Amino acid sequence: MKRPWVILLILLSCAPVAFAQHDKAAMKIETQETMPFFTQLGKRAIYHLYLRDTTTNYTGRKRPAMAINGNIPAPKLEFNEGDTAEIYVHNEMMMETSIHWHGLILPNRYDGVSYLTTSPIKAGQTHFFKFPLVQHGTYWYHSHTMTQEQSGLYGAFVIHEKQEKVLKEYTLLLSDWTDENPEQVQRSLHNASDWYGIRKGSTQDYQQAIQQGHFKPN
Repeated sequence: MKRPWVILLILLSCAPVAFAQHDKAAMKIETQETMPFFTQLGKRAIYHLYLRDTTTNYTGRKRPAMAINGNIPAPKLEFNEGDTAEIYVHNEMMMETSIHWHGLILPNRYDGVSYLTTSPIKAGQTHFFKFPLVQHGTYWYHSHTMTQEQSGLYGAFVIHEKQEKVLKEYTLLLSDWTDENPEQVQRSLHNASDWYGIRKGSTQDYQQAIQQGHFKPN
């Protein structure tokens, strides 16, 4: 039976970006792609992704950001189960980058984690990924370099089931945002600092804890 589907993909990114941040919902910038974004040749699903530096303004302040094909979040990549994904990642930014295909079953060398499974994509380089799609479902792809994911380098990756027929499908991609330096945010979180709790008024009352004898070593 045909039925509509709604797919929800939520990213809770606590550590925003050191070098870039994103812009109003589906921000657009000028692009100069020389290859088509998507081509289907039989079972070959071919994508060209262009990573570029840009700026954003979510909060009334311009911030550096990164975009894929002029979009933040990055364009949704759609496939059919059984396809072979052929993805060209063109790094037109001023620093190295990477793309990790989160949750996908694929050859280890295409996993996309820099210096672990896949070589980083240096500035000005193009990296070619090719892997069979042996599953279906909704996943996501993102940079695995520094805090670039929070700069805008993330998007949905949808693989349609072989036998499934749908009338209309919606993918909702959510993430949080801050204008703060993401490296500083990350340090504060990893150091178990109460700074963000204090700002939100969600920390415990230390004076009350002392008065009740709770403020002492275990």
